[in-house]
Amino acid sequence: MPSSLIAARGTFRLRAIVSSQTVPSLLALCSLLAAPRAAIAQTTGATASGTLVTTSTTAASASKEPVFQLGTLTVYGERPLPSEQMETSITASKIELLEKKTVAEALATTPGVTLSPGSGNRYETFAYVRGFGSLSVPIYIDGIPAYIPYDGNLDLGRFTTFDVASIHVAKGYSSVIYGPNAMGGAINLVSRRPTRPLEGNISAGVSTGDGVESSLNIGTRQGKWYAQGGVSFYERDWIKMAEEYNGTDRQNYHTRDWKFSAKAGFAPNATDEYAIGYQHQEGEKGPKVGGKGYSFTSWRWPEWNKETVYFISNTRLGDKSYVKPRVFFDKYDNTLIMGVGRDPSIYDDYSYGGSLELGTELIPKNILKGVVHYKYDRHYEYYELVTGEKDNEETYKDVTVSAGIEDTFHITSKWDFQAGVAYDWRDTRKAGEQTLGLITMDSFNPQAGVFFKLDEKNTFHATIARKTRMPSIKDRYSAHMTPNLIAIPNPDLGPETAMHYEIGYIGEPVSGLTVTANVFFSRVTDKITYKVLPEKLDGMDVRQSYNVSGDVQQDGAELGVDYSLNSILSAGGSYTFIYMKDLRNPANKLTEAPRHSGSLHAKIQPWRWLAIVPSMEARSWRYSNSAGKKIGGFALYNLKASFTPPGSNCVLSIGIENIFERDTRYYDTAYPGRGRTVYTNVRYSF
Repeated sequence: MPSSLIAARGTFRLRAIVSSQTVPSLLALCSLLAAPRAAIAQTTGATASGTLVTTSTTAASASKEPVFQLGTLTVYGERPLPSEQMETSITASKIELLEKKTVAEALATTPGVTLSPGSGNRYETFAYVRGFGSLSVPIYIDGIPAYIPYDGNLDLGRFTTFDVASIHVAKGYSSVIYGPNAMGGAINLVSRRPTRPLEGNISAGVSTGDGVESSLNIGTRQGKWYAQGGVSFYERDWIKMAEEYNGTDRQNYHTRDWKFSAKAGFAPNATDEYAIGYQHQEGEKGPKVGGKGYSFTSWRWPEWNKETVYFISNTRLGDKSYVKPRVFFDKYDNTLIMGVGRDPSIYDDYSYGGSLELGTELIPKNILKGVVHYKYDRHYEYYELVTGEKDNEETYKDVTVSAGIEDTFHITSKWDFQAGVAYDWRDTRKAGEQTLGLITMDSFNPQAGVFFKLDEKNTFHATIARKTRMPSIKDRYSAHMTPNLIAIPNPDLGPETAMHYEIGYIGEPVSGLTVTANVFFSRVTDKITYKVLPEKLDGMDVRQSYNVSGDVQQDGAELGVDYSLNSILSAGGSYTFIYMKDLRNPANKLTEAPRHSGSLHAKIQPWRWLAIVPSMEARSWRYSNSAGKKIGGFALYNLKASFTPPGSNCVLSIGIENIFERDTRYYDTAYPGRGRTVYTNVRYSF
């Protein structure tokens, strides 16, 4: 590890960085460093409340944005294409307004997305997009795939938002440029890009549960060159239980995450750009040995580490074409101890690859794009014995290749037609000690959409898309034993496929009111799941992955509304309805999402120095297992007040989450949510 990272790690692991004196000290510093309030205003390509960008993005305006546009699908100098306009963009200003510390929490503010907080033995946090989990909705960082090689998952609770400029969410009909396995959509975390000679922010805060947070982002733009860096730390020792919970007043679960990111770029003109980025994050989670309170699991991760380096560029070829290559190396290491006295299970994984995107407008009224992706995944696991020796070493290797083409035909000034097709191919190069069952699989995925632009602010669409997810290494080859269960591999496991149909509207029907409304219908064929076989082995149940014969229905509607009345009052909200059913076996209940969910928030600013932010989230009942067991719905209410000393760039916030102490259940009755949480933080921008 570079010495600079070691120093950063040593600094940010000190709990003293946000001691009881830190917040008052920063507030005092704010008063001294008074500066025009406008210095902290951020201009992004999305509205402050996180709705879609429906206006065109020019090269000139893009160069002024603090968002790293090279990490998105939109090309400099071009208007976002229809598939890009359908994406929801969550801005940094909305993330800060609602105090969303992790990517999963931020995603939950989006129509069509529901949150599943840390629960189960693994205590992993996921976001479901229209009922599709992270296996079907890959995560990208500046367009670089970030999922873990072994199981294709990613614990979104380990990804903090302190250095995120925006989060882009594609649902159902997503651009083929994203690449393979985007069966339910795609999520792209976009980093910052400086626009001034010197800019940045610093924050610190504390919260219930001995929670601490701190972050620093700093950037510079020097002519054609720029550099951006950031470091953050986020920790919580325990979780306060709700007063309604019958038992202890705290949950014994500790999490700690720190992250360092850096990027340097060169933009010689308004259309070309070359950037190299680096991200390093380390986390740990689990119950503290001997800690007070209820522990729902004994599994601990002393290490949950991820490191990524990447290069992205965009070069104009003449007046009407461009080339955009991406290359990356991604490393993932973790240590899992599955209970007291158990040997640590070590994962040592890495991926490398890239993509080459070409685009042209040489054909009149058409924008034609093509892309080729390559990704090599290696998973290496073993148990570390007390003697230091390695036991049960296994190595798995996959190669995934994808090619796609997408054309947007401007029929008239009001009508667009977009069509695309992708071919995905996966080859298993190594599967532990197995010599049989090294399977090659592929899929063919067409899609099309019609878009009608009523005027510059209102667009209607109708789309259809076939999307596929190829099974992960874990899906095909996982073999393990628990006291009551044996899991066996299924190397013949095939891909699962979804057909998506959608009609929708994006626009501004009246001044200040932004609306997104969609109705969607999805049919999943050959859904990948697990079943217990009728035969037992040594008296224990035997479980195996398999493809469900028949279709799974996932239909619904979503609504997002944001309204800015004036400088004093603005508000926003989202609502999602989803109906899920196993059409082959209706008795098999699906657990991925509640029937109804939604959120509301408002910002009331009677004076420039005071902002009051009430918010709420609600969800109805959902099934917690396939047998039909239900967990009840709930509504949570939150309140935040922010104070800005006159003439300063500093904001002090104080807030309460779950004011009325609701005893919530997101996953199962065995895993209670957080009770009332109080927090305070200070942010200073320069």
